[in-house]
Amino acid sequence: MNKKIIASVSIVASIAALSAILAANAQTVTPISTTTLPSTSSLPLPPQLPPKSQPQILEVGPAGKVIMRGTVASVGNGSLTVNSWGGAWTVNVSSATKVLPEAVGNDLTQFKTGDFVGVEGTVSQSSNWTIDARLVRDWTYRQVVNQERRENIKSINAFRKSSSPRNYVGTASNVSDNSFTLTVNGVSYTVNVASGAKVVNRNWMNMSISNIQNGDNVRVWGVNTNGNINALIVRDVSSPATNAR
Repeated sequence: MNKKIIASVSIVASIAALSAILAANAQTVTPISTTTLPSTSSLPLPPQLPPKSQPQILEVGPAGKVIMRGTVASVGNGSLTVNSWGGAWTVNVSSATKVLPEAVGNDLTQFKTGDFVGVEGTVSQSSNWTIDARLVRDWTYRQVVNQERRENIKSINAFRKSSSPRNYVGTASNVSDNSFTLTVNGVSYTVNVASGAKVVNRNWMNMSISNIQNGDNVRVWGVNTNGNINALIVRDVSSPATNAR
């Protein structure tokens, strides 16, 4: 009986001692103040990544097939230099390469430094950091094309609603800086294009009258006076030529 009492007293004493130790430790803990935390402005910045809408991509398959996205560093004759993962890549563009959007008319000079492009092709086996492209797409110019197309279509629709000229569809010839001949079902008209007229190509992109080629299929919206059409809208549906690459 005495042993049980002694044991109980010992347990109580141990618990009391442990409680005292925990209480003492708790008093020595210093709460962390938010003023002692480092400022976010003093932390090292993470490496800058391209915007989510324009991520750099470099994927190479076992057969050397590659998909790349990056930024144009320079434009050469039949080639582009594109900055992407790994550094600067040379992109060879041959007559077999499909160049998009079609509005560029297979003309690499429409690609500008800083444009965001996508490339599909094969890694060259003869040159380092070189891709022989099967397809090249200029995403930046595509946005420009879409914006210009929307604005031109809106403007042309406004022309049509505000006046009542006829629509003529025929073949162009004798093209000058401000006029050309339009042959419609064997009948020839002289088309005079004023400075305020809207002139667009097949993709609804702005173009100059002088770029219309003899034989092009052209649509003219204007008023005919004794065989002379004063054009408000001219659309060359043959230009640019269909992308055959």
